[in-house]
Amino acid sequence: MNNNILISAGDISGDIHAANLIKEIKKLYLSNIENKAEVYAVGGNQLKTVADTFIEDIVNLNAFGFFPIKQVLFLKNVFKKIQQILVDKNIKKVILVDYYGFNIHIAKAAHELKIPVYYFIAPQVWASRKYRIKNIAKYVDVVFPFLPFEKEMYEKENIKVFFEGNPLIDLVPSESNQQLSIRKEQLVIGLFAGSRKNTILRHLPVILDTVKILKEKINAKFILFSLEKLDYEIPDYIEVKTGKNFEERKDIDIAICPSGTVSLENALMGIPMVVMYKLSNANYWLARMLINVKYITLANILLNKEIVPECIQHNATPEKISNKVLKILQPDNYVKVKKELQHFRDMLGTKGVYSRVAQKIINLQ
Repeated sequence: MNNNILISAGDISGDIHAANLIKEIKKLYLSNIENKAEVYAVGGNQLKTVADTFIEDIVNLNAFGFFPIKQVLFLKNVFKKIQQILVDKNIKKVILVDYYGFNIHIAKAAHELKIPVYYFIAPQVWASRKYRIKNIAKYVDVVFPFLPFEKEMYEKENIKVFFEGNPLIDLVPSESNQQLSIRKEQLVIGLFAGSRKNTILRHLPVILDTVKILKEKINAKFILFSLEKLDYEIPDYIEVKTGKNFEERKDIDIAICPSGTVSLENALMGIPMVVMYKLSNANYWLARMLINVKYITLANILLNKEIVPECIQHNATPEKISNKVLKILQPDNYVKVKKELQHFRDMLGTKGVYSRVAQKIINLQ
């Protein structure tokens, strides 16, 4: 029996989630030899390792050195390939992972061919561009949201939706040390500048100046975590580690990091933090016009209060960030934040998210 699947992810985190989901889907199909599933994928390095046929890399577009117009032409060509594969390979299910701008076109093409479409990690339409939910309702059969409150939002649009948990629960270890207070002479402060080059260039100088202030006021070890080797001169009093390093992150007492995936990972690990974020002035004002939420950190959004201090744009200064770090480190404040972060992890579900979503996708028609 043909159960061919096409899956599409367009950024690094989506590529990781998509690959893990496909691994679980393949396990389930292997348990029944009468079912055969060829996986066709567009994505990045992770999907490339698990797909039977890898169509094109769209995650590393920036690494190709394409100008924006060339990127658009490249994606149009990829989309044409996908349209052909949907028909020629008799695709039975389409799975989309975030990346709305490109993936919604795939959803429409599949819908017109009466192929069921499953959106795993749907776009955060609650934060901006709410009109997108209308197209999701039109072209997508089932949504698996990233956050628990999104379920009700999709249900209001009569979209079939299942919240099986946040997939980071499967990837990010829980806090190994349940001790709420700090009981060591030297603190460990984790530093995160971001994953994209332009973000790193905006954040890293501010973070380094923040460290200069903090090292004069507290006894601390500073570790800069980066996914890749940094092309930037780092002072010798800051240790640099590359990769995800979840095990080494468990030693962090407090972090300074941008909003996004890394702040969510730290929150799930129970690490108190100060979130900072800087954009170009033009992009900042554009974002303010588009974004409809009070906070930018998911822990604050879900708990509906500022547990994690945020220093955004003109407030992202070394003085303000260092002051907020020192405030969190006061014993009563520290214990309060740790307790709130434990509650936050509980809100996002239990382990086995990829497996539960895979089972739903296989069983739903």
